[in-house]
Amino acid sequence: MKYLGLSLAALLACAPGASVWAQSAAGTPAPALAPAAAASAPASAEGQSSAHAAAAAHRKSERDRIRHEREAVKAQQVKDEAACYQRFAAEDCLKAVRAQVRDVETRLRAQEIELNDAERKEKAADRRKSIEEKQRPVPANTPAGAGPDAVLRKPAADPQATKAQRDHEADVRAQQQRSNVQKNAQEQQSRAAENAVRASQARAKHAEALRAAEERRARVEKAQADAAAQGRKPAAPLPPVPAAP
Repeated sequence: MKYLGLSLAALLACAPGASVWAQSAAGTPAPALAPAAAASAPASAEGQSSAHAAAAAHRKSERDRIRHEREAVKAQQVKDEAACYQRFAAEDCLKAVRAQVRDVETRLRAQEIELNDAERKEKAADRRKSIEEKQRPVPANTPAGAGPDAVLRKPAADPQATKAQRDHEADVRAQQQRSNVQKNAQEQQSRAAENAVRASQARAKHAEALRAAEERRARVEKAQADAAAQGRKPAAPLPPVPAAP
């Protein structure tokens, strides 16, 4: 076991990307999240907006750094694995390289999770504040449009406007229902017309079949009569004509 540990250490020390892996293993310090300062930002809307913009810019910068570091680690992994295949103990070398990749990826993923958590907390705080602003009662003597809170809160619903909206929606639904009924009636009329055409065609076809059958019967009867007049055996009678559908 002691020899195996020394062998792995030697492989890591002589790997082509040893210096790069040493830097990646040490890691970039975890980002000092700027949103923490936003929690104690001034209560004014401009100050809060500025703090949110700074926090968003910080998160974007950190995500770009993580992405670039991840790309660099993947590129170094390809090089190191190619070098491992040139060694005698290639499998041990590959395991060591991939273990280092996993360690770096774990660290970068932890930093991403920390950034995402900070962003979720900031959005949740904004939602809570918006709800509190909307639910805050408006003083009776406060003029319309006075103060920043009046901009955030929605005005009280107008009963007449609400009734007009409901009436409009009811008219739209009634019109849609009438359109559906009319469409169904037109479809039924179209199907009835098609059925009538098919029935007429069937009757005409049957009448033509009857006429042809009568002509054949007349020819057979004439042939039978001629055969009887000449003393020959008459032909067999034709089958009965089918009834109309």
